[in-house]
Amino acid sequence: MQHILKPKNQVVIFVDFREDNNVKTLLEKNGGIIKEMNLEVGDYLCSDRLCIEKKTADDFINSIIDGRLFKQLEELKDNFEKPVIIVEGNNFRETMNENAVKSALASIILDYEIPIIMTKNEEDTAKTIYWFSKREQIESERPVGIKGKKKPKDIKKLQEYIISGFPGISTKISKRVLEKFKTIKNFGNATEEELVKIDGIGKALAKKLNKMLNERYAD
Repeated sequence: MQHILKPKNQVVIFVDFREDNNVKTLLEKNGGIIKEMNLEVGDYLCSDRLCIEKKTADDFINSIIDGRLFKQLEELKDNFEKPVIIVEGNNFRETMNENAVKSALASIILDYEIPIIMTKNEEDTAKTIYWFSKREQIESERPVGIKGKKKPKDIKKLQEYIISGFPGISTKISKRVLEKFKTIKNFGNATEEELVKIDGIGKALAKKLNKMLNERYAD
């Protein structure tokens, strides 16, 4: 992270150059100094630890459908201490099954532990980003920095990702599994009795996992 010098009592926000909307102009009207650059992760860099991924309601839905959202969530968590998601617009529940939307929202908050904020329009989005940035840079005196390359996914994250791919296993539970069994191989050899001792794995899930891990593949 390369920290930059900025004018005293001024808010500097790095914005991904691909962001094609009025939010950048509205941020400047609110008093922000905008610096456009190629951000590999997120859309608005507000401090050395705070990065915001902003989506319109339609893009939020599309990113759930194509799986892009969850990859972006992982990258935000891997690279920033305080990631935030902003969803702009209030019509997203009308364009997709409500249960699917609620499931995605629950995963963002509970599995990834990333706050999600709903804004009404571009003006509301700009005000939200500005005040987040001001809180970080002026009130908390956090530096604003440019992150070069996104952090490569280490073996620990890959292990968690593989375990969380099993039905019923969230990111949080995958961490508990690895803390208990240490390796994916040990997890594969675990008995139902051992699996059920993991917080979040009940008897039914333990039985299902044990069957998946041990039953021979049939052509």
